[in-house]
Amino acid sequence: MSAARATVLLLALALGSWVGLGAPRGHAQAGGPPEVRPALASDPPPVDATLLPDPTPWPQLNPTANVTRAWLLAEGPLALEGSGERVLTFTFDDGPFPETTPVVLHVLAKHHVRATFFWIGRYLDGDSPRAEATRLVAQEVERQGHLIGNHTHDHHRLTILDHARQVAQVDEGSASIARVTGKRPVFFRPPYGQLDAYSEDLLRARGQTLVLWSVEAGDMKSDDVQGMVDSLREQIEYAGGGIVLLHDIRFTSAEALDRLLTWLDLHRFDPSRPERVGYDVVDLPEYLRRTAAHPQPFEGREELEKARALAWRELHPDGTSQPPAGRGLHRAAGTPAAAPLADEPLM
Repeated sequence: MSAARATVLLLALALGSWVGLGAPRGHAQAGGPPEVRPALASDPPPVDATLLPDPTPWPQLNPTANVTRAWLLAEGPLALEGSGERVLTFTFDDGPFPETTPVVLHVLAKHHVRATFFWIGRYLDGDSPRAEATRLVAQEVERQGHLIGNHTHDHHRLTILDHARQVAQVDEGSASIARVTGKRPVFFRPPYGQLDAYSEDLLRARGQTLVLWSVEAGDMKSDDVQGMVDSLREQIEYAGGGIVLLHDIRFTSAEALDRLLTWLDLHRFDPSRPERVGYDVVDLPEYLRRTAAHPQPFEGREELEKARALAWRELHPDGTSQPPAGRGLHRAAGTPAAAPLADEPLM
């Protein structure tokens, strides 16, 4: 690494201790009506993922990138009767930021956790000092053994874009990450958790693993650190683990992460006392392996949430205790289950 690059990285790490977030915000622009897109010469040839041997160290549980199934898979494995083991994994969206991502890295290292980062490709592009610092931080995330996934190039909502722009958001985001890390990402998380039929087919053709989430605290909208921690704890205890969504672009998120992981360290699963409830924080591939070994016996997340609500009412027949907020338990019939708390687009 040249002296100049090393200086940029050190500056970025130093800024992480005191500088606020400086990326401008904006709104995704709506595209035109969906249209049939002719094949582009630069497009990778489509493949049928179901016909290929499994090249990854985790099972392909959703080769068609179906959103409904992805929401259910995010809930993780079925808790076995008589076992208190609960499994969860951590994911971070909307980075990388040279100010805050290093702080998140420090917290993860402190607690010996390997996470998955879903990043916006355009933050890694360009020749500005900030872009250079961002790329160095991204390489450090990869060096420390965390997984990096694609969150599109510009954080546009895919469902309002025409077909050509959907392709560009997926492929350009992937290319930006690959130029920096040397690896094309295989995990994908759409902004707002939304896909349409075309973008589902696009992910299938690209062989992408669609990853959604099941636990969140709205950290893009709240600065109440302890409130976020309490909400995350309630959801994790209620659901028995899950895929946790946070963002690596706010200092309050990093602080909430540290407090939550400290609590989880104190409540680890103890194999010598298997009947006692405890938590096992794993990386995303291991989470998918556990889910494949013990899948949820439901068609979708809405059915699972109804079963949980029924079990909760049986445990609290007097009605004095309510399920945690954010779990989708009180939505009216016909409202999509597991509708996410929308993170703000960063433009």
